[in-house]
Parts: sequence; C-alpha cells; structure tokens
Amino acid sequence: MKFFMPVMLAALFLVGCEKIEGQLNITKDLKLVNSRGVTHLLKVGTYSADLSAKTSKKIVLRLNNDSDEKFVFVHNGNIPDNGSFSISSKVSGQPVDLTGDVSTVVTNSETREGTQSCTYQIPEQVCYPTGPYGGMSCSMQYRTVNGLQWIRYYDRQTNKNVNLSVKPSSATVESADFHGNINYADRVVTSESGCR
Repeated sequence: MKFFMPVMLAALFLVGCEKIEGQLNITKDLKLVNSRGVTHLLKVGTYSADLSAKTSKKIVLRLNNDSDEKFVFVHNGNIPDNGSFSISSKVSGQPVDLTGDVSTVVTNSETREGTQSCTYQIPEQVCYPTGPYGGMSCSMQYRTVNGLQWIRYYDRQTNKNVNLSVKPSSATVESADFHGNINYADRVVTSESGCR
C-alpha cells in the first residue's frame, strides 16, 4: 500500500491555469499597453474580464471583447493568498499603479474512503512468424488495462475573491477597478492501494 502526503496550496494568488472571472469598471478613460506593445485607450464603461497568471511573475488582464485584448502586468512575486498588495508602474511595465486585495477561504471535507478508476500494465508474450520456413519470434510486451484502486481522500473547496484598484502613475484618483472570484474543488488523496 502506498501513502502520499496531501498536496499543499501554492503561495501565490494566481497559480497555473487559474482564471479569475470578473468585471473591469472604468470610471475615467485609461491607457494600457496591450500584449502586442500597442498603447490602447480604454473608454469609460464596464467590461467583462478575467485575470490569469502566465508565470509566477506576470499576471494577465484579458478583456472579453471582440479582440480579446490582453494586458500584461509584471510583479515581484509577493502577491498573497490572503491580504493586500501593490504593484507600482515602475514594476508593472504599464503606465498605472495597482493596489489589490485577495481573500481565499479553503474548506476541507471529512476524510472518506472509496474506489477510483486507474490503469496498470500486464506482461504478455507476443509471437509472430519469421522467415519463409515457419519460424516464430516471441517477446514479452506490456499491455495497459483498466482497473480499480482503493483510496482515502478528502475534498478541498477553494473560494477566492480578488479586488484591484487601477490608477495612472501620475494620478491620485482611481481610474478603474476589477472585481472577480473563482471557486473550485480538488480531491486530495492521502493514501491508496495498488491498481488491480
């Protein structure tokens, strides 16, 4: 029987393929540089948008408009799972300063036991004819088959809320804000049997 340590939560608020859906509310026309290096003027209005991480040092704001424009913000890796942060225009690569708030609530279910599908390999001898006189050549090959395994696990539910304030670097008044959230569940396997 194999035993595994539970997977630990990552330290950054945007990890891997997390995409936080939300809205970008622009209260004053705002200039941002898109991923093609073109400065774009975003007009006052409310836009459907999302945030995601391409690396541990970059986040991407994508507007769900006709052109799916993307705006990259560099940061110094200190964005927390819970708490406040700020990214200055000198760091972000954009003509704006960002301040934000992240709230993450993680709840775990009670430990459960059950079975799950799995695959394993079995050896089998494979023979084929060789030459014109009926000779045979055989070799051992492995075939993948479906099976079941016993597991002990718990389910982890994560709820994450992100609020951003966007302000031109030369201004004292906010020009836009983003509000978004994501909910997802992970199964954390703490022990499992072999697959059969």
